[in-house]
Amino acid sequence: MPRPKSFDPDTVLAKAMVVFWEKGYDAASISDLTEAMGINRFSLYDTFGDKHTLYLKTLDAYSERVAEPMILKVNQINSLSELEAFFSMFIEYQHSCECSPCCMMHRAAISLDPVDAEAKERVQNARARFHGAFLEAFERMHKAGELRSELNLNDAAWIIMIAQAGIASHASSPIPEVEAKSAVKTMLMSFKA
Repeated sequence: MPRPKSFDPDTVLAKAMVVFWEKGYDAASISDLTEAMGINRFSLYDTFGDKHTLYLKTLDAYSERVAEPMILKVNQINSLSELEAFFSMFIEYQHSCECSPCCMMHRAAISLDPVDAEAKERVQNARARFHGAFLEAFERMHKAGELRSELNLNDAAWIIMIAQAGIASHASSPIPEVEAKSAVKTMLMSFKA
């Protein structure tokens, strides 16, 4: 009969997620992970499998714990002013943290995507979920008559995705707050009816 674990797998998985989020897959060593998680190598391998399997589980956890709450916020956007407020919240968060790592999915996309099909699938799924949420927000704004009639809503959703990824990629050294907010306002004005 296996011994019960002396730790909560969800809690230690969250700690591993932070290590991968801050360091990326390649730079995170097993020692970094076990130290942060407060477990030994045997427990890590026994509970989560190898490093790659653990990484994929942390991407899933990131998607559930970080990306999904952001998507829920996007689902509540009904106007350009609310979309601007969403970006302002995002920008202000970066400036309020001592060290805000780049988006974990963004880091996965640039470091593992070409060589890791399973990580690539998770990145693409997260990207598709965000794009769908932004597209639906633009559809609501279009129905309300707030957008230019000729605006391609799919393209607009991609523009927002690209802008969000650009801001996220500067998380550890944020774009100056005033300039970032001004650029977002200019971008959103280009959509306005």
